[in-house]
Amino acid sequence: MKIGDLIEYGVFDTSVAYPGKKRTADRTVDSFEIEYYISATGKSVVNGRAFELAPGTVLCGKPGQVRSSIFDFQCYYIHLVLPDTSPYKTLLENTPDYFQIIDREAYGKLFESLIAHLLEDGYDPESDFFNARLLELFYYLKKDSRNNLNCPESFDKNRNRFIPQAMEYIRENFARHLTLEELARLAGYSPNYFHHVFSTVMGKTPQQYLTEERIKHAKLLLVQTDKTLSEIAYECGFSSQSHFSRQFKASTFSTPGQYRQRNIDRYQA
Repeated sequence: MKIGDLIEYGVFDTSVAYPGKKRTADRTVDSFEIEYYISATGKSVVNGRAFELAPGTVLCGKPGQVRSSIFDFQCYYIHLVLPDTSPYKTLLENTPDYFQIIDREAYGKLFESLIAHLLEDGYDPESDFFNARLLELFYYLKKDSRNNLNCPESFDKNRNRFIPQAMEYIRENFARHLTLEELARLAGYSPNYFHHVFSTVMGKTPQQYLTEERIKHAKLLLVQTDKTLSEIAYECGFSSQSHFSRQFKASTFSTPGQYRQRNIDRYQA
């Protein structure tokens, strides 16, 4: 299944590509240029508009745009040509030129695995792995584009910046008793406003996201350790084993014990 033609890909480091330089000259873009910034202190100029780059952000350049870069930054990048009939061409045309992404961890893992695969095995337009990762990337771009549109202009211009920070904080502290007030205080907003913005952008409440992170960690402990259900419940931040079991079944449609047995049998088969 060929989605499009990959023109260029790799890891771009301005200090290596342009040692001693401060910026590039203007150039006209001839393909879709998707860049995920690993580190950045510079800017990207698109059609005369300068965007301040930051780690964990994405730029989507479109054919016909005039671009230049002000150093320094490091990014993963892919350059694509898509057929006119492709729905993904319309998707990329409607994607913001530059925006703060929501799930940095998901994008980072996606780009890392995609570029590593290409550098190791080369580019095969019919590769199932390549096309699956590309579709996954389109999924995240579509979701984040929609989330940006869902945010009213009355929100602060930096409205999305605290969302990735809140997600990272939840991932690092899911085992603790986290309150809406604590998350809102870290973001610098009232609890009601924080809950409203987080739910609007993410399509789920902060509590729902916290529960998902706890379930994700519990799945690993169920398969990779012999800890009891009560130990796992405590380690993942659930108030009791019964609460853990209810939440787990609601999320996975199986009890923790059933999940453990099914997956252990699969690995031992």
